[in-house]
Amino acid sequence: MNNPFGRRAAVRAALQMTGSTYVTYATGLLASVFIARSVGPADFGRYSYLVWLTGILMVVGTNGLTTSAIRFVSESLGRGSIADARNVHGWLKWRQYACLALVVVAYLATAPFFRPSGWNETDLYFIAAIVMISAIAKALFLFGISISKGYGRFDIEAVSSIAVSVLNVVVIVVLATMHASLVAYLILFATSNVLYTLFAWIMMRRGDIVATHGPIEPGLLHRIKQHLVWTIVLTVSAQFSNKSIETYLLNALIGPAEVGFFTIAAAVTRGGIDLLCSGLTTVLMPSMAHAFGAGGHERVNVILSQSLRYFQFLGLLLAGLGIFWADAAVEIMYGPKYEAVIPLLRIMVAVGGLTLADAAFGALLSTTDNQRLRASLGFRSVEIELRGEDRGAHDNGYSRSMTVGRGFARSPRRSLLRYWLWYCLRCLVIS
Repeated sequence: MNNPFGRRAAVRAALQMTGSTYVTYATGLLASVFIARSVGPADFGRYSYLVWLTGILMVVGTNGLTTSAIRFVSESLGRGSIADARNVHGWLKWRQYACLALVVVAYLATAPFFRPSGWNETDLYFIAAIVMISAIAKALFLFGISISKGYGRFDIEAVSSIAVSVLNVVVIVVLATMHASLVAYLILFATSNVLYTLFAWIMMRRGDIVATHGPIEPGLLHRIKQHLVWTIVLTVSAQFSNKSIETYLLNALIGPAEVGFFTIAAAVTRGGIDLLCSGLTTVLMPSMAHAFGAGGHERVNVILSQSLRYFQFLGLLLAGLGIFWADAAVEIMYGPKYEAVIPLLRIMVAVGGLTLADAAFGALLSTTDNQRLRASLGFRSVEIELRGEDRGAHDNGYSRSMTVGRGFARSPRRSLLRYWLWYCLRCLVIS
């Protein structure tokens, strides 16, 4: 039987994820361009706001379960215990369902506070239906592919993402030629999220990736619970620092067009990062967890040192390309109506590239039972970011001040994280 976490398998998985990321990003970019040009800045801002809200509910609905799933399913397989892997899957699955139920109730109770700018209360039922269907479906997809990654089955995410994203962009092009309204694009958004879940579920059943509900060894269960608690804390802090404050305040204080400008800059930055290192990022944590289960800290440290070199090089490459090509990229893809995106994009790409190595450190902390430290650094980042955004809340350059605030928040987090990690690794080598 081939080792799904061996060197050749890891390279193959990285290539699969890189290829799927290229396709997904290309189709997603095309979809964004066609929708933005079709509905205009204001309606595209409303569309972006609902996509953001769906993402928030999706992540809160999974609240760290996905990270714990990758970590402990992969670690159990590293010890050669498929029974433990399936029991962990089952234990986490029921908590996933419970979390989604709580998120739905909480959203329905607070839906009027999250209505897109410019929409009336009569539209609230339609908005709520789109958001809930999309969030639940995407959360189940994210949980399923996380379990699959624990088994080394990275192809499930790759195939599902390619199939649905290609189909989605084809339909969007058709809708754009028909001059469809914003409502049609939102219905398509919800439908595509359901298709993601359906594709992944079929492939998991065919791959015999199933959950069981047997007893989990007390020591392992204690570690899972401890890891999960701090992962939930980390997830909450991440949601306040990952475009959430900016997007909400732009919608509430400025207007829908500015939400669209900010979202485009953030999406293009995220896409550039994914294009460069999605394969490495996806494979990194499962590989570390498997190595930790098989050989402890020593094997994990080897993976960390190798991955850091790649991340540093790719980050500098991304920052340079983004700074020099931002204006041309925005003008060609979105047109002159979206010129306000250019300065935001330059700042976001520079910050994202220079802090790209966060991914390696984050994977190491999650793998070696140090989620508490990672969560503490996340909350400190949120505090710094909130201070920066509060000062610029009523300036004309609001979007730009928020972006700079994010950059200052990430820099100390990165420095503190690197210092602590290298100190710990030095102690491990000496011991």
